Amino acid sequence: MASASAAQEDSYLPFSQRPGWEDLQPIPQADAPNALVPIAYTEHYRDAMDTFRALVAKGEKSPRAIEVTEQLIRMNPGHYSIWAYRAETLLATNADLSKELDLMDELVKEHIKSYQVWQHRRTIVTSLQSSTRELPFTTRALSFDSKNYHTWAYRQWVLCHFFSSQTTPAPLSERKATSSAEEDGDEKKRKSVWQEELEYTRELLEKDVRNNSAWNHRFFVVFESGEGGGEEKEVVEREIRYTKTLLSLAPNNPSAWNYLRGILSHSHLPLSSLTPFVTPLALNTPASMPADEPPVSDKAELPAVGAVEWLADAGAEEAEKEGTEGGREKGVEAAALFRSLIQFDPIRTNYWQFRADEVLQKVGIAV
Repeated sequence: MASASAAQEDSYLPFSQRPGWEDLQPIPQADAPNALVPIAYTEHYRDAMDTFRALVAKGEKSPRAIEVTEQLIRMNPGHYSIWAYRAETLLATNADLSKELDLMDELVKEHIKSYQVWQHRRTIVTSLQSSTRELPFTTRALSFDSKNYHTWAYRQWVLCHFFSSQTTPAPLSERKATSSAEEDGDEKKRKSVWQEELEYTRELLEKDVRNNSAWNHRFFVVFESGEGGGEEKEVVEREIRYTKTLLSLAPNNPSAWNYLRGILSHSHLPLSSLTPFVTPLALNTPASMPADEPPVSDKAELPAVGAVEWLADAGAEEAEKEGTEGGREKGVEAAALFRSLIQFDPIRTNYWQFRADEVLQKVGIAV
């Protein structure tokens, strides 16, 4: 008994035999003669590609080109040449781009990790110059895969392209007349979008405090977008406090420690500035946490490896700053902390030993 796919192939009608396609002579793929391992294309795919090559040879941008490219994309969503020609055709024929977004809604669900799908959506949205659907769409996509790189990259592009205060204004000749009240409303809406974005990362981290993608996006929103939401000092203090709160609940969370390091690096603050908070987490002495710091959860797993590494790096930072004259004691302490990390992370024994030797050498102690 023939399979369903075989039956479908048997009943397939080539494009050149369909009404309205008689003028188009398919162009076969230029395979090498006597190819050793020819690709076993299905009849449907081979015919669609042969027809596509004929359209390209004519330079035809038409509704039937849109039809062929959709069929090819559904069979091979990674074929970037098809996507590029489709985009050119859609724009050249003044096609309904909102319908194209409907198609993208469908295809992204099936091919969420395809560069081509996301790039095509960006092309369409740029032409529409409307972000109405985009943030809700990426929110839905992230509900299926909260750590998908392509979705996050696209979301950040939408924010920067449509809502950034740094966006280059359109030429005067292209601007529509707006009142000051309308401009104030637009600015208020823009700021509201960024504030909602900050709240969105908070919601994601409440669901999964180890969602590194959410931490990364929060850093983008707060420090890299230029839309931090307040004076620099206030924003830094707010973010440090927020991160400390989550670390006091889950102190063995590398994502939060990396975020905290990012804040201090951005603000040019030394690691030692957070020693009072870090030390109880490193030494497993939660009762000694200063009263003005977030209390450590009873369920927190201590000692926190990230805290031990933090103290080691802070000691190395201070030892290097003081040099061979005054940094020896701190260098020895930092080296001991680096070696202590071997028990927690034996796979990187050589690395921790290297870090210990490095800090000793910088303060003039032979190893």
